Amino acid sequence: MKKIASVVLAIFATIALWAQDYSTAWPYLYPEFTEGSVLLKDGTKLVYPLNVHILHARLHFVDKGVIKEAVPDDIVLVKIGEDQFMNVEGSVMKVVASNDKGFVAALQLGDFEKLRETGGAYGSSTTSSATRKLTSIDVAGKVNQNHMELWESRHGGELVDLITTYYIVTPNVIAEATQKGIRDKLDGAQKEEFKKWLKQHKIKWKNPESLLTLTEFLNP
Repeated sequence: MKKIASVVLAIFATIALWAQDYSTAWPYLYPEFTEGSVLLKDGTKLVYPLNVHILHARLHFVDKGVIKEAVPDDIVLVKIGEDQFMNVEGSVMKVVASNDKGFVAALQLGDFEKLRETGGAYGSSTTSSATRKLTSIDVAGKVNQNHMELWESRHGGELVDLITTYYIVTPNVIAEATQKGIRDKLDGAQKEEFKKWLKQHKIKWKNPESLLTLTEFLNP
């Protein structure tokens, strides 16, 4: 029993170690820069310590101790640990489900706008307090910043919630994975077809595997 308890404690300790708090001082998807690979459009494969900045979903890497940002349009595929990312309309999105017709991508961004929300008397907002809050927000992880300096100051700042938005990506269509997002990409006749199709397919709009079914309609 003691051995089992020790194993359980070790597992929880590992989980706690890797638990990620997103903040203005460490606005990254992962708790540290991790060696990964980047495949570029010209076929070049690069290996660097990588992370994804959650302000604009950009790929950052450490080169000679300095944080740099990859050009989104040059990226084809990114691998960080077991996770894969693709460049989708200029943002680095995680591939959370895929098949031969397309994939479901997760856009993960910090809710920095929430930090700008301030309350005045009785809950009403005030211009002066909102302005002070806006100017006080300083998001770290700037390009050409020293990595070690950022790492040593990572425990400060304000906590930030992570917002995940799913997208359906096929060779011909990129759409937010909502009924409205997909309808906006269709013409009149296709909208009617989509309405009928949805009646036959009960989509769970927060489930990536269920959302993947939408590629059958968008890329028949």
